[in-house]
Amino acid sequence: MDNVASILKRAAENNHRALLVLSGTEAWTQQQAESLLSNALLFSKTQGLQTLWVGERFKVNKTSISAPKAISWLGREIDFVVFNAFSGFDVDAFGQLSGALKGGGLFILLIPDLDDWLEYSDPDHKRLAVYPYQPGHIRGLYLKRLVNLIKSETTLSLLCENGVARWQQGICCSGLPDSGQAESPDDTICRTSDQSKAVESILRVAKGHRRRPLVLTADRGRGKSAALGIASVRLLQSGLSRIWVTAPSLASAEVVFHSAEALLDGCEAHRGKLFWEGKILEFKAPDELLHSAGDSDCELMLVDEAAAIPVPLLTQLLKNHSRIVFSSTQHGYEGTGRGFAIKFKSTLSELTPKWQGLHLNQPIRWADNDPFEAFVFRALMLNASPASDETIKGAGIDNCSFDRLESAQLIQDDRLLADVFGLLVFAHYRTRPFDLRHLLDGPNIEVYCLRYQERVVATALLALEGGIEDDLREAVWLGQRRVRGHLIPQSLSNHCGFPEASAFTGLRVIRIAVHPSLQGNGLGTHLLKCIEEQAKLRKLDYLGSSFGATSELAAFWGNSGYLPVRVGITREAASGCYSMMVLKSLNEAFSLLTKEMQSRFTSGFLMQLSGVFKEMAPDLVRVMLHLSYSSIETALDKRDRMDLKSFVHSDRLFESCLPAVRSLLLSKVSDGSVSQDALNGLIAKVLQGAEWSEIAKANGLTGRKQAVQFLKQCVRHLCMGQNLKRSI
Repeated sequence: MDNVASILKRAAENNHRALLVLSGTEAWTQQQAESLLSNALLFSKTQGLQTLWVGERFKVNKTSISAPKAISWLGREIDFVVFNAFSGFDVDAFGQLSGALKGGGLFILLIPDLDDWLEYSDPDHKRLAVYPYQPGHIRGLYLKRLVNLIKSETTLSLLCENGVARWQQGICCSGLPDSGQAESPDDTICRTSDQSKAVESILRVAKGHRRRPLVLTADRGRGKSAALGIASVRLLQSGLSRIWVTAPSLASAEVVFHSAEALLDGCEAHRGKLFWEGKILEFKAPDELLHSAGDSDCELMLVDEAAAIPVPLLTQLLKNHSRIVFSSTQHGYEGTGRGFAIKFKSTLSELTPKWQGLHLNQPIRWADNDPFEAFVFRALMLNASPASDETIKGAGIDNCSFDRLESAQLIQDDRLLADVFGLLVFAHYRTRPFDLRHLLDGPNIEVYCLRYQERVVATALLALEGGIEDDLREAVWLGQRRVRGHLIPQSLSNHCGFPEASAFTGLRVIRIAVHPSLQGNGLGTHLLKCIEEQAKLRKLDYLGSSFGATSELAAFWGNSGYLPVRVGITREAASGCYSMMVLKSLNEAFSLLTKEMQSRFTSGFLMQLSGVFKEMAPDLVRVMLHLSYSSIETALDKRDRMDLKSFVHSDRLFESCLPAVRSLLLSKVSDGSVSQDALNGLIAKVLQGAEWSEIAKANGLTGRKQAVQFLKQCVRHLCMGQNLKRSI
């Protein structure tokens, strides 16, 4: 019986999921989907089947959700999903809901005729249509790739061996789904042996030796988040009273709380908090944890979707909590566990050499070798990886070619696309499927790379911005109007107060990535230099970037000749980082404007260090001041020298000598021969106004007296390289 019933029957027998693509007019595809759903529910032996319809639904009194709400279904189990792509093919929602479909279930995708889909005005194109483009300008190359994939993996109306089938309007299709449901899983708390091992490992972190963190990794649907919830319940029942959970957002951690709530009789659940017998499981946003007291307030720290949190913040959590579990999706849309593993393992080994790792292989909701999972991985490139280390060994600046890659070229060469997207996934902690569609279809997007023996070793994703029309510039400057896209010119106009900046045209580096095995060899800087030469030939005005600032990233851009012109005044909640904007002028006209912007930025930044930037890491402040040194005016006169000498060698109050210490500090921020620790210590106290107790804590000292002596040593060190040496 080669029909949809056969697909579901075989899927149920193997505990796999099935995909049915309905291709035709929207009315016809909806009619077929409604018929399939009603018959499945009517004849099913299983009660309470969970169905979900995404996108517009014509049938009256039937519910549906919009694609952006799909994230709320993460961690749930669904028997039937109808995804109406006529309402827009939201690639993120498609990936999210694919992980919620259970074994034996059916995912029904409604699309136009395959030959017409490329010409269809996809509502999701609105997200890609930056000013001045309209949705009709979007090339639709992502959909072209998807169409080719569907054609290659389906046959018309007949069952494919891989559990993926297609019905097309105008071709006779027979068969409706029978009960076809997989048997209910065992009524045990842990549904696989892998999940049971994960729970036991979490319990050991909480009850065993300190400083032995656990790293859980898995592909989607392996039950790692539920394992965090199950373990939390057992620990609360066995005596722990306060467990914290963090994740990029509360929605990302919902599975942890749902799993715990289902197991704790008599608990009270509120948004991000679960109370039980005077004990609490509580969500904390990543940026909030920067201010926490660590172990004094928390007995176990659980970090879910750790790949979507920057490594510097994860490192801070590791330092603050002696009992901590990191959980990460290996291939997912919250972030990539592969890049997380590479970047974070060295930190773990350095700070906590006895850390443990556990990978969960067994799916919770479906069996291994699930055909639908394989299809989703290919459609969204969730398993894209860079070239192997062996194939690019020996690559260097002198033997790599520089290329601009066109989207049409990328969709015709899956290995090339995997090389590029795989590098971008490794480099950034929040890469998602929409980034793939943006890369292929963004009308202002440009892709560049360095290649060694035809394999990509470094790549950059850029956006062409600026050239905003005269009649919009004043409205943008005054905050009365904002056009889609154009991050840098609009920020320079509105935030920095330079309305004329929006008239200039430049390239913004959205992402830049170098192969992990080749980092530190200058390839990233070389790639930027090649892009710069091309931009000059095109008579562009600038190159720039905006990113979550760390001292390492700021130094990279500074070493490449980029100057800071803006720092956001609030941290991003998920990363705990301030956003930083840097520019490099490509001509004289924009160079004059950049110098003025940087001068105004530096004076404002110094003024705000004791206010909105009081909690910025001193190491980052030092790097930013180093990059801005040409805009800092400092001079030490005779009285300053006297104050410095008296502070170091007598009992004069620090506060009495503060102006002289400040001038000395600012004169030394670009001196590579002085101690970074000395500069950081003085920055925290002199520029950011840290309390003496904070200085003592940050430097492992006992109190104010030792903190004052520490600052005297810092001043003495900075003075040693100057003519001040004799007078001091």
